[in-house]
Amino acid sequence: MEPRDPGGRDLSAFLRAMGRATFVWGACDCSLVMADWCRKMRGVDPAASLRGRYSTARGAARHVRRLGGFENMARSLMAGCGFETTEAPRPGDVGLVQHPAVGPVFAIRCALGWAVKSPEGVAVDHYPTVVAWSV
Repeated sequence: MEPRDPGGRDLSAFLRAMGRATFVWGACDCSLVMADWCRKMRGVDPAASLRGRYSTARGAARHVRRLGGFENMARSLMAGCGFETTEAPRPGDVGLVQHPAVGPVFAIRCALGWAVKSPEGVAVDHYPTVVAWSV
């Protein structure tokens, strides 16, 4: 069995596939794509409790509000699966970042910055990090 390489080939292949996948609220959005990466690399799904709970942007926003806001929800989901925060995210780690147009979003760290699943595919930029977790 080939060892996992979270910052290398595994990540590149995952991000390419993420870019080709159609954005769908509740199935292929920033939260669930981040969780799919965690599931692939660590075998745990931090967004298991989110799956099937919403299918629109409005539904996602309502669910996030019920869970205390995006940052509270993110911290709770990640801690519940045993992910530890990091001050120095490396490629393959995940985080909550501040997107200038939409606010807080989940992202995956890559060599060029933070990769975020968006309706257009994947947006990569140096978004400000709110909190990051080691994968």
